[in-house]
Amino acid sequence: MASHSNAEQEEPTKGFPTTDSKSDVEEDVDSDVDEEEMKKWLSTTYERGSKKPMKEPLTAPWGLPISDADVEKLKVGFKSQSMDDKWDMLIEDPDENGNISLHIIRSWLEEECYILHIAPKPSNDDGGSAKIQSITWEGNKAGLQCDAEQAKKEAVILSRGHLGCKFETLPQYPSSTFWDPSAYKKLDAE
Repeated sequence: MASHSNAEQEEPTKGFPTTDSKSDVEEDVDSDVDEEEMKKWLSTTYERGSKKPMKEPLTAPWGLPISDADVEKLKVGFKSQSMDDKWDMLIEDPDENGNISLHIIRSWLEEECYILHIAPKPSNDDGGSAKIQSITWEGNKAGLQCDAEQAKKEAVILSRGHLGCKFETLPQYPSSTFWDPSAYKKLDAE
């Protein structure tokens, strides 16, 4: 059996360096990124021409009624905060008729993949709701193309996952639906 000494042994110190100097603190305050740049980077507002345009945009009508709660969630959008976030969902300012567009963008590549064109709730009190009037999607994803139904499912999955939208009139799609290889066809090489 091994014997242990009763003498106290000094533990190595494990600490973090401290910054007591005022110049260290001032350096952090005067960083290269100013407050306006940070606000712009975190903003969920879509700026025309700020992202790579779609190579082959395809558009299809939709006419999907959406709840007021879903409209509000879509208007908030989503901006990736880390490299783990793969999508940005940026909202374009309303046009003269109040129509808005939600741009769903691959965050790292800054490429638009889907655009939901949303018409506001009618101003009269007939019980109407806001609608996703149409969808535009990238028609050439690395030489592959899906149809409108697949593009709609993918946009819904992303909106539900990132924004918490319900889209009550649509079924729940399994995650395997997203980028389902059988839903894509190979484009002819030119």
